[in-house]
This record gives sequence, C-alpha cells and structure tokens, in this order.
Amino acid sequence: MSNLPLLRRVTLFADLSDNELAEVEAIARKRSFRKHEVIFHSQEPGSALFILTRGRVKVSINDRQGREIILRILEAGDFFGEMSLLDGEYRSATVTTLEPCQALIIFRDRFSEFIPRHPNVVMKMLTMLSRRLRKANEKIGRLAFADAHEKVASVLTELMEERKVPLSIGAELPLSLTRTELANLAGISRETFTRVMADFQRDGVFRVERRRIVVINPGKLRREATRSVFV
Repeated sequence: MSNLPLLRRVTLFADLSDNELAEVEAIARKRSFRKHEVIFHSQEPGSALFILTRGRVKVSINDRQGREIILRILEAGDFFGEMSLLDGEYRSATVTTLEPCQALIIFRDRFSEFIPRHPNVVMKMLTMLSRRLRKANEKIGRLAFADAHEKVASVLTELMEERKVPLSIGAELPLSLTRTELANLAGISRETFTRVMADFQRDGVFRVERRRIVVINPGKLRREATRSVFV
C-alpha cells in the first residue's frame, strides 16, 4: 500500500510534488513496533528520522532516580529523531510506543542524498526544531517555577491545541493517556495530579466523564495555564 497520502500530511513534505514524495517513499523503510516498545533510548547513537504512520508514542527523559518526565506525545503524521539525523549525535530523549505503531524510517545517508535537491525540507525541519525548542523552554520554566495547578492546566490546554479542540464551554477532550502518563507529562506525581484534577472539578473548571474532560469554565482553565510568564 502506498504511503503517499500519509507523507502528504507530514509538515516536512507538504509542499513536495507527487514525484518528489515518491522519492521520499523510495528511501524510507517501513517498520512495526509493539505496544510499550522502546524505539530508541536517550544517549544511543542516532542516524535515522522516524515518521509515524500509525499509533502514538511518548518522548521522555528520566532523572537519576528513574523518574520519568514526558516531553510530548506524538501521533500519526508526526516525526521524530530529526536532531540526530542532522548532527549525527546521540539521541536526546527516549521514544516509547503507547500502542502498536508503524513508522517510516529514513537513514541519514539516504536523507543526505535527498536534501541537496530539496533544501526547503531542511528549512521546514529547522522551523519545527525551533518550535519544539520553544516548547521545551516553556516546559522547563513550568517545571522550575509553576505550581501543580498551573502544570496540569498547561498540559490540558496543550493537548487541546494539539488535537485542535477549541477551548470553549462544552468542549470535550478525549483522555487516551493514563493518569500516570498525564502526571508524567505535567512533571508531577500521580497523587498530586489526582488531587489537582479533583480541585479543578470542585471549582467548576471542568468535569471528568469516563475517558474525557468536558470544559465548563474555559477562561479559568486558560488563566491557570498561563499564570507564570517565562522569558
């Protein structure tokens, strides 16, 4: 089955012609991964770009005590591994599947042959790297200075943005992550996450219904998510 429709939805390749996309498909290798399989570990040598075609993965780091902080969740159409692809250095984070996944893999030597003919792809990659760096800086700021309520509110609003769910009264955010995963995404313990969620429900910010959150007071959720200003 052709991967051209999926490649067309990947930001890096959105402006390429069908013939150019066929070039990308020709240098990519398809691979499947099991649920909870580590695709690569932090500090491993890296030489490939991964384009997720099915499923979801988490990008995370661990401290010396083994505590996990989830940097972001990626879904079909997202890509990862681009830093090592560009600089040939070690992986900066661990990527683990949250469910069965498939990915297209492009190795550095093949990508190096492709890039001289399509420099716009590198420019887009640098733009995405810049955006991710900004997000990482914001997250570092929250981890260092924000309280638990701001961290949880920030995670929820970011998930809504990523899934293009409008932050409005009655908006619904499906919860496909476990409480532990959401807590790790916020950089707090599961117990603290549960307590903060209960506080928000009691204050009428949102209500939790099975595996979804229904927004009741979007203004307060937004204010909680942006109380700190990091410069």
